[in-house]
Amino acid sequence: MNDDRSMGGKVGIVGSGRGIYVFSLFILNIGLARSMGTAGFGAFQQVFMFSALFMILSIGIPETLYFFLPRLTPEERPGFLGQTLLILGMGGVLVACVFWFGAPLFAGIQKNPEIVSNLRLFGLYGGFLIASSFADPIFITFKRLKYLFILSSLHGIFFIVLTVWQYITKADAQKLFIVMAVFGLVKLMLSVMYLYKMRGDTGPISFFSGRHMVLLQMSFSLPIALTNTIDIISKWLDKFVISIFYGAVPLGIYYVGAIEIPFIGVLLSSIYSVVSPVINKLHHDQNNAGFALFVNKTLKLTAKIIWPLFVYLMIFSDHLVPLVFRADYAASVPTFRIYLLLMPVRIALYGVIIIALGKPKVVFWTSFAALAVNLVLNVVLIRFIGFQGPAIATVFSTYVHVIILMVIIIRTLKVSFGDLVPVKTLFDIGITSTIAGLVAFLLTRMFVRDIKVVTMSLPIFFGAYIFLASKAGFIKILSLTDLLEGNFLGKRNDRSSDK
Repeated sequence: MNDDRSMGGKVGIVGSGRGIYVFSLFILNIGLARSMGTAGFGAFQQVFMFSALFMILSIGIPETLYFFLPRLTPEERPGFLGQTLLILGMGGVLVACVFWFGAPLFAGIQKNPEIVSNLRLFGLYGGFLIASSFADPIFITFKRLKYLFILSSLHGIFFIVLTVWQYITKADAQKLFIVMAVFGLVKLMLSVMYLYKMRGDTGPISFFSGRHMVLLQMSFSLPIALTNTIDIISKWLDKFVISIFYGAVPLGIYYVGAIEIPFIGVLLSSIYSVVSPVINKLHHDQNNAGFALFVNKTLKLTAKIIWPLFVYLMIFSDHLVPLVFRADYAASVPTFRIYLLLMPVRIALYGVIIIALGKPKVVFWTSFAALAVNLVLNVVLIRFIGFQGPAIATVFSTYVHVIILMVIIIRTLKVSFGDLVPVKTLFDIGITSTIAGLVAFLLTRMFVRDIKVVTMSLPIFFGAYIFLASKAGFIKILSLTDLLEGNFLGKRNDRSSDK
């Protein structure tokens, strides 16, 4: 039990630091969208979208540290860490060069030559980030979570301060990217300083004595890099298509519509960081029924939170989006609603489940197939449907991907669909959320101003949802207290089975 609490504490520290960072990006997008207008915000995103290249060009090297560091002897670590720092440093230089010399090409593709200098500055920021990407895995492996929390929180606080500064001073995009480049250098220097303070754990880092492990490390990193590349391209593909076909102003409108609710990603990653070790053990013990039951209970938990949020946003997005991002972005609402259709299937991290079943190659190949479908549909639908085509393509390809993964999970476990998916609970959640949404809509339809609709509908909807859910029996006060105590998959009287 103490180990479980220790694990929960570690997840909380890592999750809270990263949560601050993710939330700050959301705030940055809101602040810049309101302050810069559709044209300025669109031009900013034409540059910022290329952050997708940062992870791709790190070629999976940071992830290899999780595998190798616990397995290396104290004598082997200095050389391995030295070669890793060299590879990431060269990767950072490569990124800076790609952006510096490729900026005219990147700007030309998007038909906006004015962003050339901004792309070059952004490349410097990315280069520093790649060079410092050793920090997370090293600090986690050696249990220096305080350093990790400081760096993640500092990055998040930086984005919030940047947002406020720009909102007050109306600084142009070039000044923003200059400040970002300077911050990237500061973060790299802090990461190196913390690594130096850990020399008792790492030993005196040697930059040239680990060369014999380079090929081995690369053999591990390249498959990771390929998978990361597919995931990143899938995430940003539709935005690039919009930018190439329509330009900066439509991209600003589309980007707001396609913006991700940060809470959901943080929730899922935090829950599945706890779930993953459990289902891995159940699979190792060949307990397919227990595996399916545990996934079933996890889906119940996440659906209780995500599905009502989906219903609320779907009904009130025409008031919420203009209120948060300004009236200039009212045209973002249709795209926002299309993207919301992803939320019903975002109650699980299907790739984590597949990997726990010992099928990592399936994740890669199905992701690749989904990307191919998404690419074809993006190009076809933007020509035949227009502005909303890429959003529809993204949602459709995601559903196809999820269906394929679910079929593979069910066949591998040799269980029924009902054993894996809590159909009745999902039905109850859907009906309860819909009724709560209808009540909130009817009671606020007389209001015209967005601020009144949102402030009145929020307590009405979630109050009605909690009341109806408690009557339906899938939300209980006891369950909420259990959740606060960390026992999120069962009641307190179930704990005896853990002993």
